Amino acid sequence: MQKSAWGQETSSTIPTHLLIAAQNHGGLVLGAYDGKKMVGILFGITSVDGKRPYQYSHITGVTRGYQSKGVGFRLKLSQRDHVIRRGQDLVKWTYDPLQAGNAIFNIRKLGAIARTYRRDLYGHLNDSLNRERLTDRFEVEWWIKSRRVKERIRGGYRPVSLAEALGDGAEPVNLTRKIDSRSRRPVSSRLGLRGIRLLVEIPDSIVRVRDASLATAKAWALHVKRIFENYFPRGYAVTDVLVEEGRGERRIFYLLDSRRRL
Repeated sequence: MQKSAWGQETSSTIPTHLLIAAQNHGGLVLGAYDGKKMVGILFGITSVDGKRPYQYSHITGVTRGYQSKGVGFRLKLSQRDHVIRRGQDLVKWTYDPLQAGNAIFNIRKLGAIARTYRRDLYGHLNDSLNRERLTDRFEVEWWIKSRRVKERIRGGYRPVSLAEALGDGAEPVNLTRKIDSRSRRPVSSRLGLRGIRLLVEIPDSIVRVRDASLATAKAWALHVKRIFENYFPRGYAVTDVLVEEGRGERRIFYLLDSRRRL
């Protein structure tokens, strides 16, 4: 299942004996099934930040053929129920900030926030998503009892449009240029902005960009690293993801907020 979800080699998968050990000693292993067939997995471990216990969610994956059907969402809701029963209110995990699908799921749908950037966290990975790319990651915080999260997971949140964000004073950080009918490359960025809300564009599909031009994919990685390593230490947090469709393309924007609304 892990190999199908991430296109991994066997050597990169989490072995059964480790999953069993974690499950029996404070961790969490969840499986999603279609009949007797496993189609999704979630694996988390209990962690401590200072004196605050939380769950670190290492993987959540869905096998091909079952992706984009709500399986991952149901796994995360089950994890949330489990962590609340244990008297905790925080789940953390990491994801590639250039993976637009993960951004939409983690930030927009689940209501997590990101304000920590980890450089090349896992070193070299050779699966289908990470091959030939740095493993820079956002570390996200999912405050599972917050009003923000409750609103998102219950479907009560209306996504903000790009026009609405700009009309509300959000300032674009980066400029991009269209290089073909479905891809863009970064051109420049503004690192001295001080507005309350900022917008950072990322590719609609970094895998498609990489497959067309490894140099462009690397340019994107260095571009967003410079932006987030500049704005996160200044108190900004990623609080939403905007999706703009039109003129034959789909554009993805992170919304950064300096007010840290959880």
